[in-house]
Amino acid sequence: MRLSEDKVRRIAERIHDELAQQGLLAYREPHGTKPGVGRAARVKAIFDFIVADLQVEEEIDAEVDRVLATYSREIKGTERDILFRKHKEEIARKRGYVL
Repeated sequence: MRLSEDKVRRIAERIHDELAQQGLLAYREPHGTKPGVGRAARVKAIFDFIVADLQVEEEIDAEVDRVLATYSREIKGTERDILFRKHKEEIARKRGYVL
């Protein structure tokens, strides 16, 4: 994964707190629970979503690497970057994934 779990967790916390601060989150703390338990569950849900999304992108990257490996000659540098991006966009579009 490109980002460490700690960084993803901090991103999830930041997203949660920003949405809550702007009044874009509507929730109720479960009755009889300690304060903050609901927040932790919501942050975990955001964290899981981000991790799943990163895993899908990693799968697409791996597929692009397999496609580039089929080329008859070795591709390096800028040419590889351009072809990688082009194939990644195509594979993502076929999967219905928005980059």
